[in-house]
Amino acid sequence: MAATASTVRAAGQYRRLQNESRAESADPIELVTMLYDELETAVGVLAAMVRQGQRISATEPAHRARAILIALDAGLDHEAGGDVAASLSRVYRSMRRKLDTAVAANSESDLVELLDGILTISSAWRQLR
Repeated sequence: MAATASTVRAAGQYRRLQNESRAESADPIELVTMLYDELETAVGVLAAMVRQGQRISATEPAHRARAILIALDAGLDHEAGGDVAASLSRVYRSMRRKLDTAVAANSESDLVELLDGILTISSAWRQLR
């Protein structure tokens, strides 16, 4: 059974409440992991909304996903991260463009493609632990 947008939003709200308490004692890797969790939720909600025939432009999940991508990019330490940080910055900018395109076109397939990319990077990030 497919999740509805409201079900996904409710799960995301619950996760956000949990994350608020986790963030207080989290280390930098855990904080980035939490951002990826929130990004996955926001893009998942957008895809569910499109599946249900809703327009997703100017919605909270769209704004949240974009803000998270900006935060991930802004949080990169280019001095310590060197080429890796530069590459991630390009990836985050590309993801923002893909998100903007998907939102403007109300495209589930673009959102699924974006989510796949997010999951790939998120999985690699989690392996740092």
